[in-house]
Amino acid sequence: MITPAQCRAGRGLVRWNQDDLAREAAVSVVTVRNFENEKSVPQRATLEVMQRALEKAGVEFIAENGGGPGVRLKKRAKSVEEISKQIDVLEETISSIPTPTAPSPEAAMSTMIKAVAEDKVAKLKARRKRIRHDRSN
Repeated sequence: MITPAQCRAGRGLVRWNQDDLAREAAVSVVTVRNFENEKSVPQRATLEVMQRALEKAGVEFIAENGGGPGVRLKKRAKSVEEISKQIDVLEETISSIPTPTAPSPEAAMSTMIKAVAEDKVAKLKARRKRIRHDRSN
């Protein structure tokens, strides 16, 4: 269950005031205010709708795990377009790496950099393909 501090912090992360949370959770602003000021604890169902509203806005609640409960913003998934741009940049980088003509430490380093970039391109292409597949289903 969320704590008053998590509620305040979550609102801060998504730049909501108490009225915004009340509206999105379909609860009264007095409920939000009293909970955050630790004057009262709403019903469990009310806390759940407040938490779900914040989660829908991108807040991730972190359970007590020795360091205390917390909140953070969820990582936003990259779009197909953003992934395609990353692929283009990496492929351009790969094509600009000269092919070594003789063994040397520099040639080995270039080969390694190129291999790492090619691996990243392959992973990004697979991710882009998964996203496109998921969208079509």
